[in-house]
Amino acid sequence: MKTPNQKAFTLIELLVVISIIAILAGIALPAFTAVQTKGAQTKALSNAKQIGMACKLFAGDYNGNFPLYTDVANKTLATNGSDSNAVLQTLMPDYLPDKSIFAIPKSAFCRNAGTASTGANALLLNALENEWAYVLGLTDTSNSQWPLIASGFAAPAAGTYVDDETAQGGIWRNKAAIVIRCDISGKVEKLVGTTTKVVPRSDSDPTNAFVYTAASGNVPAWLGAGTSVLNPK
Repeated sequence: MKTPNQKAFTLIELLVVISIIAILAGIALPAFTAVQTKGAQTKALSNAKQIGMACKLFAGDYNGNFPLYTDVANKTLATNGSDSNAVLQTLMPDYLPDKSIFAIPKSAFCRNAGTASTGANALLLNALENEWAYVLGLTDTSNSQWPLIASGFAAPAAGTYVDDETAQGGIWRNKAAIVIRCDISGKVEKLVGTTTKVVPRSDSDPTNAFVYTAASGNVPAWLGAGTSVLNPK
C-alpha cells in the first residue's frame, strides 16, 4: 500500500507564521493609533476654530470685545473666578447652534457630553460638557499671537497638562495642545518644557509668547490686568 503524499505545516512553521503576524501587528498598531489621534486632533481643531470664529462675530456686536459675560441679557460680567463654560455658552444660539461643538469625546472634561438635553438646558454648557479653556479680557485688536482658546488644562494657573488620558488636562497625553489665537488662527501645538509642559512660545514673539505661564514663573505680557485664564469645569 502507498501512503498518500499529504503536505501539512509543521509545528515549527506554524510558530514562525504566528510570530511574523505578531510582529506585523506590533508594527501596525502604533501607526493605526497615531492616525486615529491625528484624525481626532484635526476634528477638534476644526471645532475650536469655529468657536473662535463665533467669538470674532460676538466681538463685532460688542464693541470689539470677545465674550465677556456669563449672562448677556443682564450684562453680568465674568470674573477671574468664572469658568469657561459659563462664558462660552453665551455664544449660543446667536453664534453657534448647539453645544456639541464644545466637546471632545475622549476628554475627561466632556464625560457628560452628548447626554439628552432639551429646552433652555440645550444652550447651557453644564459641568463636563466643554473641553476648552478661554482667556477672558481680550479684544479683536489684541496682539494676534496671544491665545484666546486652548485645550483645557490640568493646572490652569501653570498652563500645564498631564500624561494621563483619563484625567482632566490629559486628552493628548501631555504631548500636544490645541491653541486658537486672537486672529482666530490655530493649530495643534507640540508641548515643551522639562519640569512643566506648557503651550510653546510664538516664533514671532519669543518674549511675550502665547505660553500661559513661563517655566521660570514669569507672567507673560498678555496676562495682565483685566485678563485671566478660565478653565472648563
